[in-house]
Amino acid sequence: MRTRLLLALASAALALNAFAQAPKAPPEFVARDKGNCLACHQVPENAGPASRADLGPRLEGARMRSLGRAGLRAIIEDPMRANPDTVMPPFGRHRILEPKEIERVVEYLHALP
Repeated sequence: MRTRLLLALASAALALNAFAQAPKAPPEFVARDKGNCLACHQVPENAGPASRADLGPRLEGARMRSLGRAGLRAIIEDPMRANPDTVMPPFGRHRILEPKEIERVVEYLHALP
C-alpha cells in the first residue's frame, strides 16, 4: 500500500514537471531597439534565449523574487539611483521602455525559475 502511494506521488510530480513551462521572454527583453537584456545578462536554461553575456548578473528566479516587483521595476526604470556607476541604461528615465513594457519585463523576471 505504501509503495503504491509513493509511486502515485512520484508519477504526479513527474506529470507536473512535464506541464510546467518556463515563462516566455517578452519582446522588450530581447529586442535590440528596446531592452536587449540578453546583451548583458543570462537567464536560466529554457527560460529564454541562450546568452553568453556576463557583463550583468545572471537573472536567476530566486534572486529576482527576492528583489520584489517594486525593486525590479526601480532597477529597470533607473538603476543609477541604486548604483551611480552602473553601465545599465535607465530604461524608464530615458524612455527606452514604456511603463507597460517595463511591467512585462518585471513580470517575466519575477516568474523566472
